[in-house]
Amino acid sequence: MSRAEQYMNLAAEVRAKAEDEDSPIIKAEWELLAETYVKLAEQSGVRGGVTTYDPIQDMLNRARPKKTKQ
Repeated sequence: MSRAEQYMNLAAEVRAKAEDEDSPIIKAEWELLAETYVKLAEQSGVRGGVTTYDPIQDMLNRARPKKTKQ
């Protein structure tokens, strides 16, 4: 499953939580989170065989220790 598909699944899960929420404020927050996941899915999609942007992979790459030359 691609990162974009993972984000879309998260968006669907969050939308389901929003539907079950009684508080209008919390419901709105769940819906905003779902919209954010959709935007992330769009950003991390594949266009022309190339991943446009994968924020999770970018974060992991930055967290890896730098290789030092000896």
